[in-house]
This record gives sequence, C-alpha cells and structure tokens, in this order.
Amino acid sequence: MKQESAFIEEVSELIDVQLKEDQIAALKSVYEFLFFGGPQSVFILRGYAGTGKTTLMGGLIRWFHQVNRKTVLMAPTGRSAKVLASHSGYPASTIHRRIYAVKENENGKPQLQLLQNKSGKTIFIVDEASMIGEANSEDGMAARSLLEDLFAFVYSGERCRLILIGDDAQLPPVGMDLSPALDKKRLASITHSSVFGCVLTHVVRQQLESLILKNATEIRTQISHGDFTVLQLKESPHEDVSSVDPYDLEDRLSQFFYGDAAHQSVIICRSNKDANQFNQQIRARILMRESELEAGDRLMIVKNNYHWKLPGKRQNFLANGDMVTVERVHSIREFGSFRFAEAQVYFSDDPDTSFDLILMLNALDFEGPSLPSKEILKLRNDLIDSGEIAEDEAYEKFFQNPYFHAVQVKHAYAITCHKSQGGQWKNVLIYQGYFKEEMLDRSYFRWLYTAITRATSHVYLINFHSELVVTLPT
Repeated sequence: MKQESAFIEEVSELIDVQLKEDQIAALKSVYEFLFFGGPQSVFILRGYAGTGKTTLMGGLIRWFHQVNRKTVLMAPTGRSAKVLASHSGYPASTIHRRIYAVKENENGKPQLQLLQNKSGKTIFIVDEASMIGEANSEDGMAARSLLEDLFAFVYSGERCRLILIGDDAQLPPVGMDLSPALDKKRLASITHSSVFGCVLTHVVRQQLESLILKNATEIRTQISHGDFTVLQLKESPHEDVSSVDPYDLEDRLSQFFYGDAAHQSVIICRSNKDANQFNQQIRARILMRESELEAGDRLMIVKNNYHWKLPGKRQNFLANGDMVTVERVHSIREFGSFRFAEAQVYFSDDPDTSFDLILMLNALDFEGPSLPSKEILKLRNDLIDSGEIAEDEAYEKFFQNPYFHAVQVKHAYAITCHKSQGGQWKNVLIYQGYFKEEMLDRSYFRWLYTAITRATSHVYLINFHSELVVTLPT
C-alpha cells in the first residue's frame, strides 16, 4: 500500500503551484478515502470560490491517469461539463447522458431508464455537485432522484468510487433549501457507508487583489455566519468589479453582445421576466433582429427533451441548460395559440454539430422557467382543429407527434442565476432588479454569490441600490 507521504508528494508534483495547508489536509482525507474507504464510500470536496478546488482536483485526476486508474468526469449541465473538461484536460459529460437511456413505455411516451455501469475500478468525479437535486417531475416523467440514481449507477460497477465537488454557498437545486449532494447525512442515508470529506476555505488564487474574489469571499463568510444585515459590494471603475452608468448601458450592451465576442458575455437576472426583457431589448436594439427567431440567435434549452436523436452523438437527448445557436430557420408554423419554428441549430460550444429541431416559440417569453406539461397538453385540441391529427385518434398518437415534443428554449443573452450555474463567462453583467432591504436574506446572498462567481474576468453591476455598493478610491 502506498504511504500517505508518497501519495501527497506525487500529487503535489503534478500541480504547478505550492499547496496550502488546507489543500494538503484535503489530500490526506482523499488518501484515507482511497485506501481505507469501504466499497460504497463517497468523498465530498467542498470549497469557497478561489480556494483551489479545481487546481487540487486537476492534479488528482492527472495522478489517477499516471497510476493507470480510470476516471469518468461528469457535471449536472452541459455548460458545467464543458468547464470541467477545459480545466482538467479530459473529456466530461453531463450526469444524465452518462447514467440514463431513454426508451418508450407501453403508451409510446419516453421514459428514463437507469443504465448499468459497465466500468470497473473507475473513479467517478462530479463537479458542481451543489446543483444535483432529488426527485422531481419537471420532465413530465415519473419522478426519480438524480442523486440516488447517480449512486446506484456508480456503485453498480465493479469497485467504482465517487467523488463529489461543490460549493454549498451557491444556490441549491430549485425548490430546495440545501444541496443534498453536499450533505454528509443525506449521502450516508443513501450509501450506508462511510462519507469522507473536507472543506477548503483559504483563498489561493494568485489574483488575490481581485475585487471579484474579495466580494465573493466576504459574501461567503456572511453566509457561513448567518449575517445578512448589511451588504457592501466593493467596486471600482478601474478594477474587475464596476457599476454601469444607466446612460451608458446601451453602449455596454453593444460592446458585449454585438459581434464574435458575444458568447463571452451574459446578463444574470433575478427573474425570468427581467431576463426576457433584456433579451428582447438586446435582439431589437443591439442585434437589429425583428423576428422572434433568426439565424445567429443564441438559445438555451430550458427543459430536458428525450425525443430528438442527435446525429453522430452518443447522448440521445437534449439537456436542460444546453446552449444552441440557430443556423437557419426553415419555417414557422402555428396551431391555435402555439407557435413553432422548424430550424437547423448547432451546439454553441461545438459549431461542427448541425441538426434539425422543432422549437417551441411560446417558451421564449414565458415568465416561468419553462412551459408546464399541463399547458402542452392543450396543444392536442389545436392540432385537431388544424387537421394535424384526427379527433378520434388515441392520445398515444398525440404523444408521438413531433410538435408535442418541440424543444423548449429561451433566448440566452440574459438568463436567471439558476440557469447560469456551472457556467463561466468572461464578462458577467448582474442586474439587481426590484429590491427592498427586507430581501437581504440567505437566499439573496446565495444568489449574488453564485452570480459573481460566474465571471472569469469582469463583473458589471446594473441598477444596484446605492447603499449596497461602495466605490473604492482610485
């Protein structure tokens, strides 16, 4: 058995910065997990923004490959998987695409099926674990717990292990107060085995003078202490956090969303209503687009869709959070109050992909995260009235209709904070929206912390209340 000191030295040599004390302590915990953990034990690596989670895990992944131990990298969304792959240098996929397949049930409706893990002696590493939720039925399918299914999948393989990485100051899954995948008690109840873990708290990024990092660290500390009485964001026009003058807002939006660099910027809002309004204004006044959907539009898929088969892709469904760009709009069709676009799109992070979809245009400006399933069921009568399906046809025929399976999308120049999780952009513009002092609570601080930590270069504050922002002297 490898000695602890040798393990730490070998991993440290694969990291190009000197490790801090809590990172070395974390490696000691990893050592205990790897060499003394039971067959169904799990490891949780929690850490604040800037504490070196990615750096530490990158070195550990390289060590696994050096000693010929297989790894599988996963994240909850396509965008977070892309970020994990870019940081680690190894391929990463979404959890859904790794652990599920889709089959039709006896009624012809799509149904998720948990796959058998065929890997052996493999370390499964999941980043952005704060986003992993429990059972819900947002897909209109039988409710199932992604967290429990992840465990069931990983440990159905021979001698496989699971490492979860995340920051519990970020927003938890929608409708939840805590992130269950970062909760030792919850994981112990699932695995019935040892739960190892550690927390990184010491900021180690070299850009320690970054206002992004300073603000995030102060907000994270207040969350930890339960102190929500005062919020003081530090900004400076000459540093990486600054306020946008309302009179300069349109010029700023033109700077960030016109041309080839548009994919490097995003506006993060508190509500879908605010995001919709920004998207409309950017498209109309910056991009000069008159139709509700045109070639070049950036879209986010806002609900898992299991109907459309992707040519040349292992995955057989489109995941909530996937970003696509419209290449061509073939036609627009209307059935009663429902509007659809038959379009050719490609994944925004993979321009070589190109495939046809039917897009549900009603979702573009809907003020909720996506159209609920009960609303989609109203489409049947409109399809009957238009002659698309016959009135005496069974519901199964409707459930097989491609318009019933149209992909729900929203314009993605401005998005909600939940939709931004797992992603990173060079420029993040944060819109405060409606605010009153009594809104300062744990949820608000988490929202702001998550939004700020999406930026890799600059944060721009839009319409923030003057009492919440302190301008540093130049």
